Amino acid sequence: MTLQFSLDETDYLNYQLFTASKSRNIIKKRQRNRFLLPVFFIVLGLFPRFDLTERFAQIYILIALLWLLLYPLWEKKMYINHFKKHITEHHKNNFGRTSTLEFEERAIIAKDENSESKISFNEFEQIDEVPSAIYIKLKSGQSIILPKKSANNIDEIKVFLRNLSNDIKIKYIDDNEWKWK
Repeated sequence: MTLQFSLDETDYLNYQLFTASKSRNIIKKRQRNRFLLPVFFIVLGLFPRFDLTERFAQIYILIALLWLLLYPLWEKKMYINHFKKHITEHHKNNFGRTSTLEFEERAIIAKDENSESKISFNEFEQIDEVPSAIYIKLKSGQSIILPKKSANNIDEIKVFLRNLSNDIKIKYIDDNEWKWK
């Protein structure tokens, strides 16, 4: 079975955002950044005064509430812009290249215009399906991105990968509701 596809900036961006959304360190950092400053302002507003009628206490509490409401929107855009810069810098030469994956009995042969590699199914760690793509995570930490929009016969590949995940006993995570938040 053969799959041909090409990747663009959106495919790389979605992969980076998905990976970030599943990283424990980034999840902790995002929660800490969201709540640390508001707690500081609330304490700053309440601690020395204990009187909510004082103007500074009201301003500090207002700043804390605005931060809680607006920071998630700003942070979401900040991550997107950061990853876009990274992708443009490191992957711009890969945009639009036609890649081919040949699924053999025990391995995948990945080919593009400049290279060819063989990846054993034993190197697969996990398979994640999101609305726009399928990500095959390898034990080396790398991933194979299979975009749904530009790939031919993606439905056959999904069935094959589900069966393969059962055969080699790895997780196939159907996360079609995933969205960057």
